[in-house]
Amino acid sequence: MILVTGATGKVGSELVRLLAEQGAPARALIHTPDKAAPIQRLGLETAVGDFGKPDTLDAAMTGCDQLFLLSPPNPRQPEQEQHVIDAAKRAGVAHVVKQSVPWADDPDTKLVFSRWHGQIEQHLAQSGLAYTLLRPNNFMQNFLMSAQPVAEQGVLYGMFGEGRVAFIDTRDVAAVAAEVLTSPGHQGTSYTLTGPEALTAAEVAERLSAATGRQVRYVDLGPDAFRQALAGAGLPGWLVDGVVEGNTMLAAGHAATVTDQVAKVTGRSPRTFAEFAADHRPAFGGQPS
Repeated sequence: MILVTGATGKVGSELVRLLAEQGAPARALIHTPDKAAPIQRLGLETAVGDFGKPDTLDAAMTGCDQLFLLSPPNPRQPEQEQHVIDAAKRAGVAHVVKQSVPWADDPDTKLVFSRWHGQIEQHLAQSGLAYTLLRPNNFMQNFLMSAQPVAEQGVLYGMFGEGRVAFIDTRDVAAVAAEVLTSPGHQGTSYTLTGPEALTAAEVAERLSAATGRQVRYVDLGPDAFRQALAGAGLPGWLVDGVVEGNTMLAAGHAATVTDQVAKVTGRSPRTFAEFAADHRPAFGGQPS
């Protein structure tokens, strides 16, 4: 039995779909019962649990021998994921697959999200549990948060500068996770996951133009204006700081390296940005295919 945390997010929802398709026994951890129906329709189990309440985690992990560990960023993330790791150890889980982030293994990193995940990775290593680490690059799906101005104004705003980024589709992250959870030979391994090409934001805009049949141009806001835009959208200060830090690294070209690890694990090449854009054409203002 596989326990999937983060089961209603971009990666987790695709992962539970893939596991159901494969007929793998899986249980999704959800925060509230109203999230259960779509997962149960796939034929999977659900368990209500809270990362901050260890007793709920113990019940959710009963009978599970594998864990997919994923949670959204928040200041308590290290503490909360450490609770899950401790519960996995108490439950006798044999293998933990943790979704982490780039640079989490760098003790000198200045990125807060990477530092948080580094703390969790260290706790996992010290737990004695067998584990696999997935460190995906920046998600293509993050551009869906910019879909409205792309659709309404034909403008993609950001602070990528001219930096190249090997964006990855979250569906490919889920495909790697599904393979690692259902086949042997991955324990003790870390996978750095990227898409098949490193693109500038201007090239992303070109691909959105091609997919929608409408001209899309990229406008770089720079750190100050980008920070103001995020704050104006209602993001809390800690999240604004983390996103600006991360985008500064992307603009400097630190996420441009392309790896072949999606293909090595899954046996197929990761999706291109053009494929992602075509699949989400209506969201960006194009006509449905």
